[in-house]
Amino acid sequence: MREIFQFFKVAGKTFTLSLLVLFFTVEPTRALQIIYPKSPNTEVSASSTFFIGNTKPGSKLTINDKEVTVYENGSFVEVVPLKDGFNRIIIDSQNDTEHEIFTYIIKKVPEANLMVKEPATENFPENQYIYAAVIKENTPLRAQPDENAQRITHLDKNTVLMLNGKKGDYYRIYLSPSKSAWIKAENIVNYSAIKGKMLASATKVSLSEDKLYNYIKTDLSFPVPYRITETEKGLNVELYNLKENAADTTVFNQCGTINSFAVNSTAQDMTSTYYIELNSKLWGYDAYYEGNTLVIKIRKTPQIEANNPFKGIKVAIDAGHGGDEYGATGPTGVKEKDINLDIAKKLKKELENRGALVIMTRTDDSTVPLKQRPLIAKQQDALFLLSIHANALSDGANPYEKHGTAVFYYNAESVELAKLLRNTLIKDLGTRDDGVAKYSLVMTRPSLPLSVLIEVAYMINPHDYAKLLDENFQQKTAASITSALETYLLNSANPV
Repeated sequence: MREIFQFFKVAGKTFTLSLLVLFFTVEPTRALQIIYPKSPNTEVSASSTFFIGNTKPGSKLTINDKEVTVYENGSFVEVVPLKDGFNRIIIDSQNDTEHEIFTYIIKKVPEANLMVKEPATENFPENQYIYAAVIKENTPLRAQPDENAQRITHLDKNTVLMLNGKKGDYYRIYLSPSKSAWIKAENIVNYSAIKGKMLASATKVSLSEDKLYNYIKTDLSFPVPYRITETEKGLNVELYNLKENAADTTVFNQCGTINSFAVNSTAQDMTSTYYIELNSKLWGYDAYYEGNTLVIKIRKTPQIEANNPFKGIKVAIDAGHGGDEYGATGPTGVKEKDINLDIAKKLKKELENRGALVIMTRTDDSTVPLKQRPLIAKQQDALFLLSIHANALSDGANPYEKHGTAVFYYNAESVELAKLLRNTLIKDLGTRDDGVAKYSLVMTRPSLPLSVLIEVAYMINPHDYAKLLDENFQQKTAASITSALETYLLNSANPV
């Protein structure tokens, strides 16, 4: 080697440097790349796993001697069943010039034992309560003392609670003689034990409006827990731990989108119920405290022009993941975050070409905190919030059976929008119908704006993945979503 370097030194210093750089930086390209599982030694509790990766197109690929389909772009996905204990998986790829073999050891472990002994419930003495306050915004109240239990409502910071029991890491919240809920201890601060119930008074209830919203404001002696449910005609609001409400005998006039409003308090239940009937469909709502005043904010029906339905309409687009959050990774190594952004940018252009005002939660490969994303949309008064994603699966599932387009929602106000998006996308894209489902996610839970999460297709299904990489498919996706939104506006808002 020294003689070779000497030769190039005589010939010229430039050649010597070029050879050194080439020698120390060039590595042989591998014919075979495994994207998932991420480690050659891993543990799985499911009855199967799948191998996702790529090899050179035209190669013969086997996994444990079973031939696996290699697609035109070199990608492959194969489900591998697992037996209890250690499973030796051999992946063999060869073509005319290269031959590579990888060995994986997958340990199938028993599923976690769900029969863990539950902690006992501690019931406080009768008529004995602990006075506590919520210390985190948007804290969930759950039906059971479990992280996965149903969310009953979400609480504002500084909401005052009465605790009458404890189980593990959760306190039981007294709402009324017939209703209770649970809150995680880390979300509250305890002050002191009290004898008897600490109840608030609602001293004033008023209605008002501005260009975009109607408001119902309730002045309270201190913030109490409340719950909002959607009805066919509007909203019902339950305020708990109230001893009196000055609005019980008040007759309210129609105001903006609020057709009628009535208050009914039940002293025995210590609850005030607000019955809010709207003169149109529900376009979104919010509720929050301003000091001790509870504000219920209801979106008015937007003004839609029949010949220009997107005029003045704000649409927030969330390109899922980004920055340090990759999302799923496809067989050839492309990351979901990049596909999401490509589709989001095309969607932005489509909507703007139709006259919409577009808000992006990210415009580049940056990390945007998940909980910040719906706030961006809300602060900009967006009418719609669309979160763009590409789906994946966990071990035990089959990516050849589970694929296609899905749309998720959480609030009933968004069901119609979710169904229309799903129907339009599968018709325009030719993807499998993967359903419409209620799913509690950060990007679906907001009740303002109308919020849905779109799983365009699956990153780990070779057919879907090839489509997601295709710019024409991305463009068609953007056009399809835009068409669905336009149809929704024209069908829902009595265009002028």
